[in-house]
Amino acid sequence: MAKALFAYDAWNSITFAAEEVKDPARNLPRALLLGTLGVAAVYCSAVAVYLYMVPIGEMAMVRESRIATEAAVRMIGSAGGAFVAVAILVSTLGCVNGLTLAGPRVVFAMGRDGLFFRAAARVHPRYRTPATAIGLHGLVAALLTLTGTYSDLLTLTAFSSLLFNVLTIVGLFVLRAKQADLHRPYRVWGYPVLPALYILVSAFFLVYIPVAEPRNAGLGLGITALGLPAYFYWRRARV
Repeated sequence: MAKALFAYDAWNSITFAAEEVKDPARNLPRALLLGTLGVAAVYCSAVAVYLYMVPIGEMAMVRESRIATEAAVRMIGSAGGAFVAVAILVSTLGCVNGLTLAGPRVVFAMGRDGLFFRAAARVHPRYRTPATAIGLHGLVAALLTLTGTYSDLLTLTAFSSLLFNVLTIVGLFVLRAKQADLHRPYRVWGYPVLPALYILVSAFFLVYIPVAEPRNAGLGLGITALGLPAYFYWRRARV
């Protein structure tokens, strides 16, 4: 299930570039809803095809658990393997493109707000992009590829990302209690039931991912913890 989380993991990435979105109060919620529902429809449809073409009883016998390839081969013959390989390349490039657009915006905003190196807020004079933040983002991504296999990275990043998603939702409850009169351009549908349900479901994964893969979960926490000294340093510098 930790691997399945990766399919949905970038559902909130549009919020990282919120200040560059036209009419964000209208378009951000729409992008979040349509994007999540669209990904869910594609993912569940693909899984339904896999289960139809490769019944559960036969999946354990598939070499290296390449279920998508096996399903494609059964559907269209030997060309199925090549089709899946091309599809993975397209999907990977799309993922890299989206995360390169969104991720560096966080580093850029931190640099601008005095929570990171000021150089991270540098904007390219011609392309008007956060060039330094993008370069740093690429460097960290390259270093992460040295930590293990692709499967390990999926678990490592999915666990860390989910942890911060939960902390963000917890922050929603905290702000509602501490700053009840704060201006809120967005309304949370189904509050407090829906965000509480998200926390409960996510807590299941946060408990059992370390049980199933303690090394990768621990590595994810360790890499995240490396940022704590920097956080306290820049927090003190702002005071």
